[in-house]
Amino acid sequence: MSNITQNTSQLYRITYEAYSKFANDINRCVNLEEVSDVCRTHLKYLINFRIIRMTIHQGDRFFFFELFGNEVWVDLKENSSLFPFEKELLEKGIPLITNEIPDKLIRNKVDITPLLDPVLWGWCFDKNERKVLVSLLADQEKSFSVGDVEILKLMVDCVQAKFSEIYLKRQLSIQNKNLSEAYDTIKKKNKEIENIVENQKQIIQERTNEIVQKNKKLLHILALNSHNIREPLSRIQGIIQLFEFMDDTACREDLIPKLETTVEEMDDILKEVVEMASKELIQLKATD
Repeated sequence: MSNITQNTSQLYRITYEAYSKFANDINRCVNLEEVSDVCRTHLKYLINFRIIRMTIHQGDRFFFFELFGNEVWVDLKENSSLFPFEKELLEKGIPLITNEIPDKLIRNKVDITPLLDPVLWGWCFDKNERKVLVSLLADQEKSFSVGDVEILKLMVDCVQAKFSEIYLKRQLSIQNKNLSEAYDTIKKKNKEIENIVENQKQIIQERTNEIVQKNKKLLHILALNSHNIREPLSRIQGIIQLFEFMDDTACREDLIPKLETTVEEMDDILKEVVEMASKELIQLKATD
């Protein structure tokens, strides 16, 4: 039986089947934790590595994914936390292959002392106007070669597309929550405004009723004054007109006493009217 590594057709079929299962499982993920579990289960069947790290720059945030051994680390941060070699990859976009392994990359993850010829690979892929950084640590036991880059790109495309979907859903959820809160706030403010308007209507109606009542009282005072004063005033005018037709004796004995009586009557009426008007005005002022 020929060695499986020499049978290119069979190797491609196994790789295709492994990738198909990986892609299908990734497609069913609904959050980053599920993506991490799928990567932990399937990536070891697609490519060889000691550490694989992926960084996706999305808006003002960075998605970090690391897989080493059977451990997975996933995070979404506002600050970059990029390694120096990753910053260089991001700026220049030139693929990296080096035997100089940054201590921060392997710390608390992999002991490279027993590894034979460890190599760090690095790439910066442009995916839909989005930069994706990929770092991979391999050695002779878990070897990685240029021929594995294509399957790596497929894996990156798959993870990046799912991340974009999850991120978009998360952003939409946040926006929907903000819109819902804004809508609730607007409803509350509208209710407050309606209550204020209704209260103002009630106050205006009460003030209008008060003004109507005050006007009625003032009209009543005016009508009372006009009616009560008109009668004695008419009699005084009539007596004065009679002075032209009567002599002095008749005027003194007849008209003047009547004039005095009428004046006294008018004076009493004026006092009564003034007293009544004063009470009404005091009442109106107290109401104000």
